[in-house]
Amino acid sequence: TSTMASKLHSRIESAIRTAKKWESDKALLAEIRASIPLKELVPELVCETEAQWRSYLNRSTADDEAKDGNAGEDDDVQYKTSCFKDDDADWEGDDLLLKRLTLYFKQEVMVWCNQPPCSNANCKGNEDGKQMKSKGVRGPETEEEKTGGASRVEVYTCKLCNTENTFPRFNSPRTLFKSRRGRCGEFANLFGAYCRALGFDTRYILDFTDHVWTEVWSVRQQRWLHADSCEGLIDRPNMYEQGWGKKLNYAIGATHDSVAETTKRYTRKFYSDEFQARRREFAPDENTSERVFLQMSGALGQMNSIKKGRLEELEKRGKAEEKFFGMVQSSGVWDAEYREGRISGSLAWKAARYELGDNKEKREGEEGKDDEQEFMHSFFVESFYPSSRHNDLTIVVQPQMPSSVPSATPKANPACVTVGGVPCAATLTNGISVVVVDEESGCILQSKAFSQLSSAGTFLDTVPDGRIVAVCCYREEEQDAATKDNKNKTIDASTSRNLSRLGGFNIDAASTSTSHCFLFVGQMHYYPHWATSLETSDNLQSIKVTLQLKTSSPPKARLRSEINTVPAVVSTRLPESIMPLKTQLTASNFQKRVAFNAYMENGSNNSSVIGYTTRPDAPVYLIDNQSFPFQRSGGQTCNLNANDASWVTHHFLPDPLVPDDDEVTEEANIVSSRTNVTPKFDIPIADDYFMGLLGNQLLVQNAMPIDTTSALANTRLVALYFSAQWCGPCRGFTPLLIEFYNHLKEVSPTHGLEIVFVSSDKDEGHFQQYYGKMPFLALPFSNRALAKHVNSVFGVRGIPSLVVIDSLSGRIVTSPDESKRDVHQACQRGEQAIERLLLNWLDKVPVESKSMLDILALSANSGVGSSTGKNTSISNAKAESYLMRKKLPADSKDREETKSNCLLSTEDSAARVKEIFSHLVATGLEPNAAAAEAIKRATSEQKKSSMTVKLEEGRFSGTGEMCALETVINTIEEVAEVMCQLNARDKAKVGNVLSTAKKYVTNVQKDPSNPRFRTFRLSNRIFDGITSTPGSIELLTNLGFTVFHSDVDFVASIPLWVDLDLMVNVFDNLLKTYSS
Repeated sequence: TSTMASKLHSRIESAIRTAKKWESDKALLAEIRASIPLKELVPELVCETEAQWRSYLNRSTADDEAKDGNAGEDDDVQYKTSCFKDDDADWEGDDLLLKRLTLYFKQEVMVWCNQPPCSNANCKGNEDGKQMKSKGVRGPETEEEKTGGASRVEVYTCKLCNTENTFPRFNSPRTLFKSRRGRCGEFANLFGAYCRALGFDTRYILDFTDHVWTEVWSVRQQRWLHADSCEGLIDRPNMYEQGWGKKLNYAIGATHDSVAETTKRYTRKFYSDEFQARRREFAPDENTSERVFLQMSGALGQMNSIKKGRLEELEKRGKAEEKFFGMVQSSGVWDAEYREGRISGSLAWKAARYELGDNKEKREGEEGKDDEQEFMHSFFVESFYPSSRHNDLTIVVQPQMPSSVPSATPKANPACVTVGGVPCAATLTNGISVVVVDEESGCILQSKAFSQLSSAGTFLDTVPDGRIVAVCCYREEEQDAATKDNKNKTIDASTSRNLSRLGGFNIDAASTSTSHCFLFVGQMHYYPHWATSLETSDNLQSIKVTLQLKTSSPPKARLRSEINTVPAVVSTRLPESIMPLKTQLTASNFQKRVAFNAYMENGSNNSSVIGYTTRPDAPVYLIDNQSFPFQRSGGQTCNLNANDASWVTHHFLPDPLVPDDDEVTEEANIVSSRTNVTPKFDIPIADDYFMGLLGNQLLVQNAMPIDTTSALANTRLVALYFSAQWCGPCRGFTPLLIEFYNHLKEVSPTHGLEIVFVSSDKDEGHFQQYYGKMPFLALPFSNRALAKHVNSVFGVRGIPSLVVIDSLSGRIVTSPDESKRDVHQACQRGEQAIERLLLNWLDKVPVESKSMLDILALSANSGVGSSTGKNTSISNAKAESYLMRKKLPADSKDREETKSNCLLSTEDSAARVKEIFSHLVATGLEPNAAAAEAIKRATSEQKKSSMTVKLEEGRFSGTGEMCALETVINTIEEVAEVMCQLNARDKAKVGNVLSTAKKYVTNVQKDPSNPRFRTFRLSNRIFDGITSTPGSIELLTNLGFTVFHSDVDFVASIPLWVDLDLMVNVFDNLLKTYSS
């Protein structure tokens, strides 16, 4: 046992030694930082910021350079496009820098070396080392080998010239920075130094099966990110076990002051017998293994005299990591997104190590699959009420930024539509962005993006008459003609009718124009004189519409509570005079609401405020127009479920969008705005099928057995859960499935999902004990023959297994492997993800089932297919009626007039389908076939209709114009002056903010590689002097700071990519004007 523990101990020490070398040579870190081409890696972060700084510091020089045709070094940046990838939009700030740095390091810094090239300058044909023959390995002998920390030296003979060559396996980062060649050990070692040089908190990961890589702490995401510089990839922990087929056992993570076991991040088989057997080579049991890590970690802490704050941070990270590890191990499956073999190394070298991966799972026809699907994208919360609530409303629509230009700015995409100064467009590449605005208040109601014009038309068909609509149709210029034909030219009668409700909307221009962008602003069911459209291939053109709203005073607005939601950025905190910071940190939701109301009633400097965000133990942060779009709070690895400690954002909306019960009261701090709306129709489930499959009766928890038909009544999906108490993975997955089921039952008591437990337990006692914890239905244990039959029907080969079935047709909706993985991921990501997964499954049911339900829903006036979507958090009937077009009674005079002016509405079409369907069923046709035939006939009738839409101009006053694109960039002087005005022209307050912020920057300047001084909570005692001053957050973000939310507070950070010397010069220059 002691020998085994000693082996584990020595491997941990080896990893720690490597990590410590990164900290021992500060001069090397400075050299490395100076060598990294930040302007090439993250030009969208660096160049614009530094250009603005230099322009501010020396405007006359910048103007002279512009006149001479020389815009300075920032405009000469050559993008290394190989470092930019399609998924860059998934990353922000320092995380984006890490992603690009990892790929740059692989491509530009290090050279992979299987064998060294021949050192004989006269030897030709052996530059790549392929003609080398190994002679063996020796110890370090030369001075270079010793000072470079070479653990061993590989010796080779050139087959062409017989010259002896060596390949020292250097361990010194300084020597590696000079030699820049090696294998995974050298790559990870030097890359760790690169990360530390920039200021990333980095740990060295040692895999006992002969591979090494790094992990980097993401301050923004509050988790460790896997980074493999050999592959040029980050955040792909499944790469080794799933991609390469590695048989892992241990993975150690070490920094200079901490050590942790990270194995569970890289495997989903940790508790399997095979995996545990491999670990026994280094520790006799898991208790011994855990003890060794605790001892080593404690020794490191004492040796390095770690400060209290660092210890607390490491402990917090460790707890969050263990929670995440427990979650992922319970699933036992990987996300199937990544399945490539190893990239680095020669084919023979990879094959010898069994790391080629499994590429057989790529199915035929998988390429191009996405092109055939329709996509819809929307913000987490769509409705937003801009603070500029005047009679005039300005809407600007401009082309999207081309995807070929690198961009990671969070507000770059929403800016293609701006309403009242708020960028608010959801976007998709080659898609159609639609923004709906309330004509009474100017409130942004809905913002969606569609991949198909027909989908956009279907949505617009639900929008009430009178709503203002802004549209941006974007197609990349390189899109080939065939793609255009497939996606855009097939405009059916239904789509034409839906889009014809927008007076002045040119359907041909939107669908078939050779211009890559079509812009439009108009009004539903009207053709006003101000309706404006533009076809353009020029990204410098836009349209601008200015409207006079109908009402002389804004409609009543109330605060709506968005649970588990944070704004993009905050403005300031509630002033000390209203509620002191110490009180804010301990106040209840009700007390915070009272204080906020008092602040708004005070009326001074609050005209830009549109609400606030807070959580327990956090201040009351005020929000303004820059706070949109809102985001879901909580990372992917911790705080996985909304609870009492989650962020809640309260923002003003017109009264119809706020549920009547959305109140913060003293008795109940906050009431959820979710209201269950049960559809008003019965689902015709396949009774005979389920009776034959599951028998006549099912068990219901805490009740007598009931007949199968009653148990499954009005459920849309039936999931069969094959599991047993004796199965370890089952015991891990069952709690997740219970959480999944309970939440869906809360939001959809009927017309949702029902789960039937099919037991593989060994006896009745174990079944009762296991089933007693479940809220599901169950197959009676006594009927073992039926259980075996159900297993055989679905080919269940292992447990746990989850088979999801459409209740109407009895067809399987998704594969058992996919459903189990999807449930795990949904529970990991929270309630919204659980609800989205149910919608995804429902979207996979057969077309006949969908058609039947659409007919039933429309006939029952249930509102299926609501325009609000799931992300709006507006699911109550009051908001639904405000956002959706009202249906007219069949005998309504207005309905008859409407029918005489346009094609059949969706309601009329549905009524016609229902009429045909009823007739066909009466003649004896099977219901599914009757539904398909009814839809076919009604569609045919619709296509034959050739009525022309006649739209009135409406009574809205306004102007529309085509104009050059206006790029408004506030200068540093302008932002500082605005802050000065917000503080009653008190220059001393601006100076105090600048002085405090400068101290943070100079602390980092002293030791740029130390992450300790770069990040700070907005509510900490010192930084709160900044946070509590109006206008300060906007000033600091314009000066290069980044602000984002964490689990406990909002955080300010000095980015790793900034030029600290230049930043200090900017502060010094500003302080000449605003000195205290």
